[in-house]
Amino acid sequence: MLNIEMMGHQRDILATMGIDIWIPNHVTRVQQTQSSSLWRDQALAEVMAELPLSQIDISALSQPDVAEIDTALTQFVEIEQESRQQHAQAALSEPLKVDPQPAIHIDAFELQAISMASCLIVIDASVLSEQQAELWINIQRAIPAEYHELKWPFPLAEMQDGRGASSYVRGFIDAIGVDKDLIALGVISQLQHVDLHQLASLQDMLDQPILKKRLWQFMQKSLNTRMTDE
Repeated sequence: MLNIEMMGHQRDILATMGIDIWIPNHVTRVQQTQSSSLWRDQALAEVMAELPLSQIDISALSQPDVAEIDTALTQFVEIEQESRQQHAQAALSEPLKVDPQPAIHIDAFELQAISMASCLIVIDASVLSEQQAELWINIQRAIPAEYHELKWPFPLAEMQDGRGASSYVRGFIDAIGVDKDLIALGVISQLQHVDLHQLASLQDMLDQPILKKRLWQFMQKSLNTRMTDE
């Protein structure tokens, strides 16, 4: 009976501090006879009925000792913390479920570029007519330059999602065009968000040869830069 008294006493202490009632695992809840009655009231009534009045310390119930309050509160906090830690560990142990997203399809394309001392010239070579291809070869021959090309989709099947195409193109440009003027001949959709100089397309130059002058100025500048470095 003393254990019941101590347990009921601790519950009264916690209730006095505004902490919700808790029941240790080793204690069996007494069946409620009335839905509006609390277990605390029933347990206290049983203790009062079975113990002689002389053995009931009324002052201890009404004025709990500070040390008892600290002990009861510490037990309550430890139980709460342990419960939260268990829930947190359980949540971390469960793998995150990520729904796979369908791959984005982008039509195949090819970029070709020539790199010179101070400029990088890029064209969309996905579809070139015979005359355009001949002009492009003549441009490459005009001044010594390094030839580069990029083809999409990427050769690896698991890396053909269109979401990575822009990063693929940007990496290509950054790798060969560091500290160089980027020149696009015509509109290149894959370079829409890249800082560049857009000049006439190969077809425009074929239709109006005078448009080659602007390109030649960039190429001449690059040639002079190369000669100065040497």
